[in-house]
Amino acid sequence: MWRVAALFWVFTAPVLAGVLVLAVLMAPPLQSEAGKWIAIAGVLGLVIAIPISWTVARMNAGRSA
Repeated sequence: MWRVAALFWVFTAPVLAGVLVLAVLMAPPLQSEAGKWIAIAGVLGLVIAIPISWTVARMNAGRSA
């Protein structure tokens, strides 16, 4: 199961990180310290993708069983 979750993570992590980085770039209050917030948003996107990938993998495994 963890292999399937890792496969889903490979696709979801960059998407979530990119969305959060774009949100930082679009928010005017965060633009003054954009370098710091971009790094935080990227790491946060990678971490948030872990439970999402695990959930999608479980749903996929349940469907194929």
